[in-house]
Amino acid sequence: MRNILAMLVILLTFGNAAHAAELFATVESLSGSAYVSYPSGQPSDIFVGQKIYEKQTISTAQDGEVHITTADGGIIAIRQNTVFRADEYKADGSPGDKIFMSLAKGAIRSITGWIGKFNAPSYRITTPTATIGIRGTDHETTVIEDADGDEPGTYDIVNEGVTVLKTQYGESEVTPEKFAFAPKHRAVAPFFLAQKPGFLAKRKLKIEERIQQKKESLRNRIEQIREERIKHLKKTLGERPGKTGDKAAAKEEHAKMRASRQEKAEQRHEARRNEASPRRKENPGEPGLRPEKRNEMTRSGIREKAERFPREQRRRPERKDKN
Repeated sequence: MRNILAMLVILLTFGNAAHAAELFATVESLSGSAYVSYPSGQPSDIFVGQKIYEKQTISTAQDGEVHITTADGGIIAIRQNTVFRADEYKADGSPGDKIFMSLAKGAIRSITGWIGKFNAPSYRITTPTATIGIRGTDHETTVIEDADGDEPGTYDIVNEGVTVLKTQYGESEVTPEKFAFAPKHRAVAPFFLAQKPGFLAKRKLKIEERIQQKKESLRNRIEQIREERIKHLKKTLGERPGKTGDKAAAKEEHAKMRASRQEKAEQRHEARRNEASPRRKENPGEPGLRPEKRNEMTRSGIREKAERFPREQRRRPERKDKN
């Protein structure tokens, strides 16, 4: 029983943490074994349709392949024996959009969405030996840890567009039909290989053919996807101005409420004044009469009192001598 309660606490904690982070992608296709893990937690099996959030890590086994579609309309194909992480992500159709990823080992193919198209400087893949930036592209990045026919380091291959492979020793602009490489154990700038790396011929991809169809579908709708995302976020912000920081909307709402309260108060005051008006006509001595009418009534009262009590009768009693 104690173990079950502990597990429930863990699941609730990680579930809340995941939903507090930005939605990164949705799992579209899966082959073999693959797992997703939270920043601090046990990995769980991935399934088609699963939501992947910022700061989550996807790991594939020797037979695993995972294709995900990012919220900005991009595609990431995670190859076998790979460890991939979504470091930072934001996709709301603004200049602040960004997609920062890391590849610890293995390989991914990345087809950029609207962030790569409209905000390319905010796209980055970090590996143990290099970083990769893009200018609207379809490219593949591979990290080789140990020598197995290919030298350890980071490889970048461009299918479409342009990437920049960069290390502390320099950088190389990579275009289609070029194979760029940043060595792990040599202090040199990235350079181009004379031929394809050997690992390309060795790998066996089972669901690769699905990418091209998905790529064409998203490419034709990329701007529509962006506009739909912007509209959805605007609607969400409009429904929750206080929680989203929309100060202008909140201020306008408060001003409307104040004006409404003031209008209702004036209406109540007017109603009370109209109700009191007939009573004043019937009882002219009530408060609220005109000053001249009030003075006339006062003088009349004094005359009546004088007639009823002559001046002599109204003398004050003489004070008795205490002694």
